[in-house]
Amino acid sequence: MQMNESKNGEWHWFKGGVIVSLLAMATYVVFQALSYKSYPFGITASFGSIATVFQYPFASLAENPVIQKYANSPAALISITMLFSVALGGFAAAKMNNTYAPEIIPAVWKKYHGPALWKRYLTVIVGGFFLGWGSVLASGCTTGNILQGWAHLSLGSLVAGASFFITGIIVAKILYPKAGGQKS
Repeated sequence: MQMNESKNGEWHWFKGGVIVSLLAMATYVVFQALSYKSYPFGITASFGSIATVFQYPFASLAENPVIQKYANSPAALISITMLFSVALGGFAAAKMNNTYAPEIIPAVWKKYHGPALWKRYLTVIVGGFFLGWGSVLASGCTTGNILQGWAHLSLGSLVAGASFFITGIIVAKILYPKAGGQKS
């Protein structure tokens, strides 16, 4: 089996795995040089860094422990840069592969749930709440828990990652009961 791109432009799983592994090792080196933390590859801390901006218009937030934690973080700029780089990188990759096709309501959603925009947004908001809640319970986001925690063989990250996958499969089966597995 060759490790070239498939017909739809996707990378072979092994090639992607090697690149993610190299990225994980590079982030260890960079973040250790900054003496920031030993589990650098995650997005959750970026939102804490962005939240510190709100201490200026709302002086009472300066006492908030989350704001205090991230306000003096030496790697806040790197965390925020990484957050925006994920979005920019995804956009750039889609444009380079000619797969960029923005949709307000994806076709599979419309097929199973109709064209109602409010229903789609309500589902996204509720799902986002549960994703955030899960990130707090797991002490980190899916990216940090799976890509870095699994590399450390952290039991908590292994359990969290397994629960992310299991929950994702269950939710996908609920939202799209007849999708996947069949050729159209």
